Formats: sequence, structure tokens, C-alpha cells
Amino acid sequence: MSKLLNKTFFFLFISFVTITLISPEISAKGSFLGLPSLEELENPNPELASLVYSEDGVLLHKFFVKNRTFVPLRSIPLSTRYALIATEDVAFYNHWGVDLRRFVLAMGENIIKGRTRWQGASTITQQLAKNLYLTRERTISRKFKELITAIELEKTYTKDEILALYLNTVYFGAGAYGIEAAAHTYFGKPASLLTLPESATLIATLKNPTAYNPAKYPSSAASRRNLILSLMEKVKFITPQQAAKAQRTPLVVRYTPIDHQGRAPYFTEYIRQTLKPSPTVGNIDLFRDGMTIRTTLDSRMQNYAQQASAEHLAELQATFDRSWVWPESLKNQMIMESERFKGLKENGLSNQQAMAKIKADKVWVKELLRDKTRIQVALVAIDPSNGHVKAWVGGNRFSPDEYRYQYDHVWQAKRQPGSTFKPFVYAAAIDKGLPANFQVLDQPLTFTSGNGVWSPRNSDGSSGGMTTLRSALIHSLNQVTVRLAYEQLSVAEIISYAKRMGITSPLASNLSLVLGTSAVSPLELAGAFSTFANNGIWHEPVSILKLEDKHNRPISEYIPNHRIAIDSTSNFVMVSMLRDVINRGTGAAVRSRYGFNIEAAGKTGTTQSMRDAWFAGFTPQLVAVVWTGFDDERIKFTSMEYGQGARAALPIWAGFMKRCYSDPSLQLDNRSFHIPETIIAVPISPQTNTPSDLLGSNVYMEYYTPKGFQYYQSHPVQPNNGSSPSAEGENSDSGNHDGSPHLQMPFPAKEESVF
Repeated sequence: MSKLLNKTFFFLFISFVTITLISPEISAKGSFLGLPSLEELENPNPELASLVYSEDGVLLHKFFVKNRTFVPLRSIPLSTRYALIATEDVAFYNHWGVDLRRFVLAMGENIIKGRTRWQGASTITQQLAKNLYLTRERTISRKFKELITAIELEKTYTKDEILALYLNTVYFGAGAYGIEAAAHTYFGKPASLLTLPESATLIATLKNPTAYNPAKYPSSAASRRNLILSLMEKVKFITPQQAAKAQRTPLVVRYTPIDHQGRAPYFTEYIRQTLKPSPTVGNIDLFRDGMTIRTTLDSRMQNYAQQASAEHLAELQATFDRSWVWPESLKNQMIMESERFKGLKENGLSNQQAMAKIKADKVWVKELLRDKTRIQVALVAIDPSNGHVKAWVGGNRFSPDEYRYQYDHVWQAKRQPGSTFKPFVYAAAIDKGLPANFQVLDQPLTFTSGNGVWSPRNSDGSSGGMTTLRSALIHSLNQVTVRLAYEQLSVAEIISYAKRMGITSPLASNLSLVLGTSAVSPLELAGAFSTFANNGIWHEPVSILKLEDKHNRPISEYIPNHRIAIDSTSNFVMVSMLRDVINRGTGAAVRSRYGFNIEAAGKTGTTQSMRDAWFAGFTPQLVAVVWTGFDDERIKFTSMEYGQGARAALPIWAGFMKRCYSDPSLQLDNRSFHIPETIIAVPISPQTNTPSDLLGSNVYMEYYTPKGFQYYQSHPVQPNNGSSPSAEGENSDSGNHDGSPHLQMPFPAKEESVF
């Protein structure tokens, strides 16, 4: 026995001498024998998660290698600190990094039992030294390093700073590093709001993060928690009454382990890709350096966007599935394009053999075809006053569990906008000086070229007489739109207006452009429609407001980018026309079917062969664009009964807007669009297209720019034989006039023969 005691005291003597000699060496020369240098001790750099916050302060996502968020000691409750000290190191505030009494007892036990993996006696400071700078091996050499580093930490930091460092770096299980991440993971709250029993529960996980996970092993976790509460009572950190009450408290967890997708997965992945190449981030590592990313998204609107999308997609998908029949040739083509088919071919099978083998696996084929016919969705909402993106749904995978870096249809997908592009054509005409009740013949034109013939038709095949621009836009008449562009405008003018108002994609310089044949993304279309909602001023869509480093120092802030895109008077005339689309045109279902009675304007869109369905709509406070369709453009909706913009996209828009305007916390109200002082308002009879007594029957208010009113006064007016602005046709709700060109061909404007 005396021999063992001699070994123990010899070990302590060597330890003391080593610590005495080596400690100054560290300070003087930096790292020594694999120990951390003085600079490393003074600047610990634990891997921290970067946090993505919504504009309303909700944590949307974390980018991390280790899920860790640093918080100051003042944000950690006393109950958490006391639970840790009572459990791990009662003498924490009384020692200088090493508890000699505990150390002697533990080392003696290690020597007596002949352990190769030395255990025990580590103070909080020693554990911090191990967590920050050393390996987890249990050897005598590692123990020496731990002792020396602990003493250096005590010389470098105060006790409170050491406690804060420890609680911010230790692993609590379930991917949570540090008390803040643990509080959110297990209880869905910040550490500052932890109760006494919750604090004890989290400290309980430190002994064994797996065995004492309160979500997976509540009984074991509760037992360990109660033991810790007893220890806190024993050292008089809490009273017996507090301990008893906390021990009786049921263990209630809100287990939300952080995944790599977050609450708005498409949006936060867009944030990641936006930051990845950004020079504003510099050398900061998004996954390790603890940035704070403050975004424009509103978590409430995001929830409403996902709810509205999921709700309607379920109904829309069921309708499509009942009507879709796979053509055998297309089915075979899908199979031949699959990786499985290509793999079989590479293994030497013929086309026939590979096809037969795959078709024999009916479950696999069914899953392949099911995926090909999944309806996709994009919804993006913007505050028109500043361009802030408020909601973002990039596809039909709404929950983090389903999402795995999916293709984002908000900004990565570019599809033909169909009739949602027409407002830019009419805006060019109005701003040029034509009045909204300017009349155009609703008859087809035919264009020829060496490549063929293009004769665009209204989607229902109808034609009519002289029709006002207002009526043509309300009912989305293709023939009037093409004739207007051909006779009164140029393609270059239309492209110029579309670009000024926010369209950034390349636009083909041909007349079919006016019917929306050049592809755009929902994000840029939403930005462009925001111009209408914001009195003709375009704001660049923005998603990131501010970047801060781990010390909350600003890295960069968003600088607004905006411009006057169209005269405010011309803009209001357009708003009044788009408002009529919802009140009495192809978008009338917003009112009649979905009961959204807030002042609003918008435009439906359905592209060629019903491949894409759109609705772009806005109030003075909020703009939203919705697209539905398929990733593979060989798949399309089978009927206008459900596959047009008014049926496949508009219901999602209406559902989203109704939810937003029903939430008082969003402070949205029913306000009118701004009317510029230069607007001229005249009561007009739709039958004669002339001024009328305001009190007369079937009279509507027409709005003019000064140039438009001058044109109206100086040109003879013909009777309006087309659809009147006040007429609600049988099919205005179903959008029968909303369509794309009968034949899509790239014909330059005004350069071809007209028949």
C-alpha cells in the first residue's frame, strides 16, 4: 500500500514540477509539446453555426458543421449554471483550474487499478481545455496537457468567462453543441427561458447524451434530472421545497432537432447559394464562423404560403391523376431516360431486354411514372414598397423531412408566362398615350415567313368587333393584344417596358413575345408586378437585409436598388385595368369563389397546351405570384376545366392572401390603390364608349393620363361592339379567353405579310 502511495505522490511531484516549468514556456514561446499557444488560449475558435433569421425574428435555419450558437453568460439562467457546478465541480469558484483533493483521489485509484485509460477528477476548466484544444484519448500524456492547459485558461479568463465558454461548447446530444442549441433542440426555446427542471434535464444529458436524451429515454432522463436536483439541494443552491417541486414536475419536451433544411427550405437554400460566391462574406466560413443572416422573410406569411400551396395541390393532383392516361410511347421514353435503363444497357443488355426487365418491376415503374406526374408549385410574395421577399415556396416538398436540395421553381425554373406578360404590352400602350378605352379590332391577323404561318387566336376561338384595351385585358384576348402590338407599338418598346419594370431574362425580339412565349422566373415576374403595386417604382427583390459576424458586428447591409419604371399616372390606369381582371374578368374567382374582398388586382396566365398555369396578383401592400406545372414539359394538364391559371394557380394565391389578411399581427388592411393627382376620371357608357351621366345605368369610371385623355378627345369614338368592361361573361370566371398563341413561332414584328 505504501508503494502505491509513493507512486501517487511521485506522480503529483512530477506534475507540479512540469506545470511550474512548462507553463511559462507556453506563455513565452507559444505552442509546446502539442499544447495550445497563448494566442489560441486567448482566442478560442469553436465551430459556430450561422443563423438565418426571418424579419419577424424567428430562427429559420442553421448552417453548421456543429450546431452551436454562442450566448453570453447573462443569457444563461442561474439554475443552469448551478446545476452544472453541483454536478461537475462544486469547488469551481475556489480552485485554480485543478481540484487537488479530487485529483489525488482519482489518480490514486487509477494507479491502484492499473488503468491504461485514466479517468475522473476533471474540473470544469479541465473539461473545457479538453473540449477546446485536446483529443478525447484517456492517457497520462493527455492528462498532463489537460492540467497545464487548464491552469493557463484560469490565468487567461475569469471564472465566469470559463463557465460561459464551457456551457457554449459542451455537447448535449441530438446534434446540439452549447446550451443555446440544446435549449432549442429539447424545449423549443432560448436558453434564457429555461426553468429549473429544464436546466437540470439538460445538464443530465452531459453524462451520456444518448442514454439521457429526454425525448427518447424520458424515464432515464427524469431520474438523472432528479438526482441533479438533489445535488443542487445538497450544496444549498436551491431549497428543499424548490427541489421537491422541480422533481415532481412532469418531463415535457418539445423535441426539435435541427436538420439541414430549416423552416423555409427552398428560401434558405437560395440564401446559401446567394452567399456562397458573394464577395461581401470574404473569408468567413458559412458553416463554421457563426454569422447571423437577417432576411426579409416573414415566418407567418411563409407558413400561410406553404399551407395554401399544400391544400390546393392535394386537390389539383387528385383531379389530374383521375384524368391523366400515359401514352405508351411516352411511358417507354421515360423508362429509357432513367438511370436504371442506362445501367442495364451498360451491362450489355439490349433495349428490348432492358425494357422487359424494368417493366417486370411494376412497383419501380409505378414510382417512376408517379414522380414524373407530380404537380410542382412556385409561390413568391414581395412587399412592393421595398422589394422584401416575404414568402417563398419553391416546389411541392414543403416539410424539411421531404426536402433534399430540390430544384427551386421560384428562381431556377424559367417558364413561359403566358398572359401574365400581357400587362407589359398594355403598359407600353397606356404610357405612350393611348387611353384604356382605345379600341382595337378583335379579329385574327396572319403572319407568314419562309418557315410557316402564324395566326394567333383567342383561346376559345371567338372573335368580335372593336374592343377597348380595358376589355381586352380583362378577358385576356390574344387577337387584340397581338394587333395592338403590331399596329401601335414595336417589340423593342415592349421589351424596354418589361425590362424597366423588372423582367431580367432575355426576351425574344418577335411578335409572339406579347403572348408570353419568352420564359421568365416567378421571382422576376413578382418583382415586375410589384412595380404596378408601388406606383410605378420598381424595387429589386431582396432576401438578405444584413450580415453580422459572430460578435454581432456588421459585415454588410443591403443597399436598396430601385428606379422609376413607369409614370405613376400611367401605372394607375394599368392598376385599374388589372383590378377589373379580378372584379369582372378572368380572375373573378378571387371574389366569387374564394371570397377575398380586399382591394386587389392581378392577371391570370395559361400557356400553350396547358403546360403552365399562372396567377400574378397584388394589393397595395403585398404582391404574390403563383405558378403550377410539371418539371417535364411533355406532361401537361389535360383540361381547361382545372388546368388553366384561374383554376390551377389562382386558388393558391387566394388562399395565401386570405390567410395573410386574416392575421391581425401582420397589420395588413384593406386600403385603396394610390390615385395620382394627374389622373383624369370620366364616367363612360360601355355601349357608346362616350362620356355619360354618372347616375346613369351601366356606367363605369374610366381613368386617363393627360396624354390619353387628349388622344380620346381628339379622336372620333366608334360604338364599342366588343365586350364591355362591366360585362361579366358566362366564362369570365373560368378564364376561357386566357390563353397562348395557337401556334408558337418566332416572327419579327412588322416585317411579315399580313393577310
